[in-house]
Amino acid sequence: MEIKDLIESNFGENTKIIHKDDIVLLNHVGSEDQMEEIIFYGNSIGTRRYDLKSSKWQIKLNANGLSLLNTKITKRWVKVDGIAEEKISQGANVLIPGVIDADPEIVYGDYIAIVDNEFNVIAGGIARIDEKDRHNHVKGVYAKNYLSVNKEYKPKKNDFTWKDVIKLNKEELEKLENTAIEFINKIKNDLGLPVMISYSGGKDSLVTYALVNKALPDTDYKVLFVDTGIEFPETVKYVKESSKILGFQDKLIIEKVPPEVFWKAFEMFGPPGRDFRHCCKFAKLAPIKRAIDRLYQGEHCISFVGQRRYESFQRTGSDVWQNSYISNQINASPIQNWNSLMIWMYIMWKDLPYNPLYDTGYERIGCWACPSSDMAQLSILKKNHTDLYEKLYAAVDKWKEEKGLSEDYWRYGLWRFKNIPRKIISALSLNQSDIKPISPKNELIALQIEASDCITMPLSIIGNFSNRIDLQKISSSLIMVGRVQLNQKLNFLRVFNKRYSTIIYSDGTFKINFRKQKNLTELDVRKAIENFVYTVLRALECINCELCVGKCEVGAITIQDSIIYVDKKKCIKCNQCSEICPIVTIVHRELKDKIKNTVKDSELRQFLT
Repeated sequence: MEIKDLIESNFGENTKIIHKDDIVLLNHVGSEDQMEEIIFYGNSIGTRRYDLKSSKWQIKLNANGLSLLNTKITKRWVKVDGIAEEKISQGANVLIPGVIDADPEIVYGDYIAIVDNEFNVIAGGIARIDEKDRHNHVKGVYAKNYLSVNKEYKPKKNDFTWKDVIKLNKEELEKLENTAIEFINKIKNDLGLPVMISYSGGKDSLVTYALVNKALPDTDYKVLFVDTGIEFPETVKYVKESSKILGFQDKLIIEKVPPEVFWKAFEMFGPPGRDFRHCCKFAKLAPIKRAIDRLYQGEHCISFVGQRRYESFQRTGSDVWQNSYISNQINASPIQNWNSLMIWMYIMWKDLPYNPLYDTGYERIGCWACPSSDMAQLSILKKNHTDLYEKLYAAVDKWKEEKGLSEDYWRYGLWRFKNIPRKIISALSLNQSDIKPISPKNELIALQIEASDCITMPLSIIGNFSNRIDLQKISSSLIMVGRVQLNQKLNFLRVFNKRYSTIIYSDGTFKINFRKQKNLTELDVRKAIENFVYTVLRALECINCELCVGKCEVGAITIQDSIIYVDKKKCIKCNQCSEICPIVTIVHRELKDKIKNTVKDSELRQFLT
């Protein structure tokens, strides 16, 4: 909801303190969901906040904003007598005996304005009683004092337009541009690698493209857009149209991912979360890796990316970095230290064609099912893209039913987290059933050390997976662990190597027997267990992302119909493919701690002495 409309809906139609041509800036502040400070002609007049419980926008005007309501307010007002007025101006709460009159629609929790006889606002407060019940009480607190208004704010309005603002800031914008161009040229000259621009369809990648294009006009660069299968239709259309407007249609590479990739991962592992982002690995990084390998034959490239440290607390690192999933891509961000205002001013200065979705209220343009979206953004999805919203709801609801979760799982967006942040738990007063951890379908439900009387194999580890195992499906993958023997008649599979042998049954139980050997350490045992367990899970849960195929330096891996095939003549058992697989790094990452805790047992150490 627009700020002007939000103020009028809360305090009455006469409170038109913001008009169409006024310049208002929104400055993000920390909250459990979306919240912004409202800057009006150089001063803060309050905050706009999306409330998770009510699923509505709420506005809290500060002293400046409240004073703008003087004599105009017609809703959510409470009139107090002179004695109460003096105490309230000093910070006291609004007591029932001091109330003369009030808006009859006020209910508990409303943010209200406390006024004097002339309807000048003297304070803002939080209602602690329904107005209809006030006459049933002789004493008590009517409203908690939020802040007092001691002086009137008179904004120094002017006739500036955004064009005027750009003109006044042109010198600073030129400095930003020149610094970015110097950075781009330095990276290009220092590394001497082919150049690619990551183009997402958002404002940051648009500015990054414009900067690289100006810095390297004669360079044969490529522009890569990954259509993850869950992009907004408008974004896919915008990418194609903007490439023609900006003149890079011949350089544009669209790497298209079937939507089934995301939804198959969703069905198998559950909703992606801010702390459980399997979707980015399957639907974004894997196709980027494929595109780079195809375009540059596996060689390195520079990828200029529109990443800003102001966009996320998790993005506060260097302006040059490498992603462990894409080892032959060197990322560089020429806008790392820009804020959102700089981005938009640059777009207006250069008259760049931005994604029209921004004009419909979306703050971030990316995958429409992204767990990084605030609930405020998802409310816009519900309004503007009902079909997409319903598709996401159906998928989350199905997972919720399978796991026996409460309705709050969808209502409050709890699906966006594997471990729900404390600020959200506190804001929603969640109970334990709402925040129980959600596990994937395939789990390692038991793991322990087993005593053995065998002289040649004194150490054994036994375990159990939660589900039955398709031995045929995992047989080829386990070539990465050792020599494989599959006994389909008796429903078991053996794996042999020089240090240990393993047997696994179709019911999910397995046993790892370690041969007697010198210098066997806890780390060796732990790595052996990890290697076997993760290889089984990778085989069972593969969704064709092919990150492992790109990582394998000897070309030993192929994938067909979600089955991993390993060429035993080529595989050197380096285990690098496991280290890059999202099944290992994201979906089942907690298994490493479980295995580590097991092998630290005192029983294990006695076998290693």
